[in-house]
Amino acid sequence: MGSGTVNKRRAVKSWSRRKAPGSRTRFLHAQGGLYGRSVEEYFPPPLRLGVMNQYGVTRYTSEELHKTHSKKFYWPDSANRDRYDFTGALDLTENISWGWHHPNGVYNTIPVGAPLIDGDQNIYLGSDDAVRKFSASGDLLWSYAPRGQLAAAPTLLGATAGDSDREGVAFSRDEETQLEDTLSPEDPKPEGAAGLVAGHASGAALGLFRELRVGDRVKVKPGVGYHADGKEYYKAGDLGQIEKVDAAGGEPRATIRWQRSGHRSVAGLSALSKRFVSIRAPRRSAPAMLVGSTTSGYVFALELSTGEDRLWATQASEQIAGVKGAVSGRGGVVVVATDRCKDHLCYRYRNSSNPLTPGNNVVRGISASDGSSLWQYATFSPVWNFVPQYHTSDGTVMFSDQEGNTYCLDLETGVERWMTEGAMGTYTQANAVYDPLTNLIFAMGVQAYDSKYCNPFPAPGVLPECGTWPGSPGWVRALNASSGRARWERETPEPPASAAVGMLNSPQFHSRLVVAMGHNCYYNSPSKIWAVDPPNGDIRWSKDGPTLWAGMCAGDKEGGDIRRAMGGRAACVPGAWSTPAIDQRGDVYIGNQVGELQRWGSETNEGAKSVKLLSTLTTGVAFQDQAVAFSTGIMAVSTCTSLLVFQTFPDNLTVDTEWY
Repeated sequence: MGSGTVNKRRAVKSWSRRKAPGSRTRFLHAQGGLYGRSVEEYFPPPLRLGVMNQYGVTRYTSEELHKTHSKKFYWPDSANRDRYDFTGALDLTENISWGWHHPNGVYNTIPVGAPLIDGDQNIYLGSDDAVRKFSASGDLLWSYAPRGQLAAAPTLLGATAGDSDREGVAFSRDEETQLEDTLSPEDPKPEGAAGLVAGHASGAALGLFRELRVGDRVKVKPGVGYHADGKEYYKAGDLGQIEKVDAAGGEPRATIRWQRSGHRSVAGLSALSKRFVSIRAPRRSAPAMLVGSTTSGYVFALELSTGEDRLWATQASEQIAGVKGAVSGRGGVVVVATDRCKDHLCYRYRNSSNPLTPGNNVVRGISASDGSSLWQYATFSPVWNFVPQYHTSDGTVMFSDQEGNTYCLDLETGVERWMTEGAMGTYTQANAVYDPLTNLIFAMGVQAYDSKYCNPFPAPGVLPECGTWPGSPGWVRALNASSGRARWERETPEPPASAAVGMLNSPQFHSRLVVAMGHNCYYNSPSKIWAVDPPNGDIRWSKDGPTLWAGMCAGDKEGGDIRRAMGGRAACVPGAWSTPAIDQRGDVYIGNQVGELQRWGSETNEGAKSVKLLSTLTTGVAFQDQAVAFSTGIMAVSTCTSLLVFQTFPDNLTVDTEWY
């Protein structure tokens, strides 16, 4: 891997900056001089309005963005599934502050995913050629060229991310680093976790188990194993995790889920000390980092301050299919889709070994502290638009694959909690979306193809010409996130493209599932937006979006020759809509494949009939699958060619919210 700061400071051993009286020129004092370079190569002149600088940044207004600081990252990942407490730009044409595209030409690279915003309001943008870090005012701070093209949108992780109480802290699974006999009565219990305190049995019976907590791990002692009903529950050396502790009546008992077999067993306190060793892995502090993946199979972590890959880089697989979806992380575990599908077994019911939409057939958990492998899980159908969703109370990660099959895995071990089927042999652009308020995850897909040549069961299976087109009906299904049981299902008139859950302002603030529909990059493709009541699936309002009257998404045909000449992807081919982003006012910001960024909402809060298109920005270029990011006073948007940064009003709104 290579990295480089754009101002070449690494070539200078010692330096300082001064400003001469009455001059804007910056001077460099360094041992060895300037090495034959001009001052401007080290410190470029300030941005001039309407003039692109050598790094591709153009300023559109003289008003400076006001920088703020937060202990948490403002927008740590492409979908930012946790926070919607920022306001967006009111006027999408008047509030643009600055923008960026590749300095060699607008079509010379393609961004990947939405911008990321850290606690200092620095903006990170992944693209086909590099990852770049900008200041809030548009200064390019560093760029990093990974080993191969980015395979998915990167994410920010670190102790300051605040995504969970364990964010940025990894638990190593290497047996050499695991600590035994580290539990003690003085160890604080996590909020809401059950525990057993010494006193239920003698100290000799307790052994290493002086206190048990939900989430603790155990290791089977040598020479110990257990079989029942023809199943092997555990054997010597197996690792398990305590899921439940029951101290009511008689001897306390613990329910253990075993990582290798996936089975559960129940053991009394006296049996625990005889059969198992208690293991508490040491916590390792991990600095703030940017984590990404590449099509060459690498997963890497960059230091945020320098952009260097000195933290770790690991080859997770030979190849990773790109460039949809996102890398993500929680609780010190990086979750990433790997192992590009190469044979017909990956696609099961499709009569094709490598269709036009290749995917990955393995989801991996990787340690955020050192990049070591924690677990891996083979999916039933390839994952393509992989966007993990986290259930914070039970420690699980959820996602869907290209058939709409939806999965729930234990984040620590990768053990499957539940899996529900979608429509075999089909393909969907949309990813599942989780709503913590109702504890529902919304899976999306397209209806099974009705042609006799598209039947997945008899040979040869679903033929290559069977696919999704404009007008293909789709579905949205609400599943209980704890059990996977279906709550409701609704058919859609167009294929689902994306969705998000948030508080909309019509007529008051209510929780709504916003579903965007439309087939991507195809002639005569209409589009539509629904606002759905999450608990029951009732449609609260429906709006028609633009229709694509071209055979490709906006900007793909114009930039194809240039991109091919540069050796990169010829086309962006995003979804019909970007993932909706809902701000503090209850407005919806969303980009369309025709090259329009739109703001939908109600100015009068008079009900669903008052919802309308409030503002539009025409770019002539389609928007990424995840495109919009918010911060205090800033909204950043990625298109298929550029980064746009908007000035927004301060986030000081006080609203009455009623949650359903």
